[in-house]
Amino acid sequence: MKLLKKNLLIFSLFMITLLITTVGCSATAEDAQAENKLEEIQASGKLVLGTSADYPPYEFYAEIDGELQIVGFDIDIAKEIAKDMGVELEIVDMQFDGLLAALVADNIDMIVAGMAATEERKESVDFSTSYYEAEQTMLVRKEDYEKFQSISDLEDHRIGVQMATVQEGIAQEQVSNAKEIKSLGKISDLVLELNYGNIDSIILVDTVAMAYAENNEDLTLSQISFGKEDGVAAAVAKGHEEFLASVNQTLERLIADGSIDQFIEDAVILADQQNQE
Repeated sequence: MKLLKKNLLIFSLFMITLLITTVGCSATAEDAQAENKLEEIQASGKLVLGTSADYPPYEFYAEIDGELQIVGFDIDIAKEIAKDMGVELEIVDMQFDGLLAALVADNIDMIVAGMAATEERKESVDFSTSYYEAEQTMLVRKEDYEKFQSISDLEDHRIGVQMATVQEGIAQEQVSNAKEIKSLGKISDLVLELNYGNIDSIILVDTVAMAYAENNEDLTLSQISFGKEDGVAAAVAKGHEEFLASVNQTLERLIADGSIDQFIEDAVILADQQNQE
């Protein structure tokens, strides 16, 4: 009987040791997986991007050389991130409200979708360096530059905005005393209206306004600012520090050399070309 008890005790101690070892190995494996997400992506040869391609000029569908593709300045940024990692970019288009869940479930590797890095979202994912924080401004005719120095100067004037955008909301909330708020589907149509004198200004993010001013010698950015929108960033699952560092390294390069500004300008023009076809 004593021998049996002794054997049971030894067996119990062995099982406890085995359980502790197994749990410890499992935790170590999970830590290694978190640390080696970058290596995992590089080994697979592809970076799986989650986005919602309904938000030009960030990401949208366009026909390029007869083929429908997802394009936009977010996509250009993601391509650079993938290139620096030495892998191909694979794009998964889904509804915006499903992106975070897909990232947490490891169905995608990264989100680049005009997503603001809010405190609530930071509870479930990690965000990169902010790569875009546009100022809301106005495009006006050069001859009217001195006329519009503050929001109060817009009273009884005709304001143009793109339909169903943040800028439309700004006009309705901050320029309620305007003579008219004209909402159109395409920025290019608003620019024509401005050139023809049918409206007095267009509310746009600064990068978009600059792109149109550069291509229209009679137009310029106004002195008026409606403030900045929330900065947007790339999102990755929590714990992947090396992966996030690689993403940030690419973003910092693109910010420093002005590539992102060029991506934005190109995407705005491409989006308008698609609307005209």
